[in-house]
Amino acid sequence: MKHTGKNKAAVAIAHKILVIAYHILKTGQPYKELGQDYLDSRCKVNREKQSIRNLEKLGYQVILVKEASANQQNSEALPQTG
Repeated sequence: MKHTGKNKAAVAIAHKILVIAYHILKTGQPYKELGQDYLDSRCKVNREKQSIRNLEKLGYQVILVKEASANQQNSEALPQTG
């Protein structure tokens, strides 16, 4: 039984390196590491956009509010006791 998974991974990494080298040569700009969390943050934004589109397709109007500001608005709207 052949181990094609290792070969696929090696080809994928080689492809990434070639794409990086191509862009460096094309633009003349040095390689810039985007950081460990770059893809995670990018995936989060894409997931948010996709979720919004799906809800809008179902007929919902979507209004995004950051959780911290939502908590502040809720505490301002609640009557103060004490």
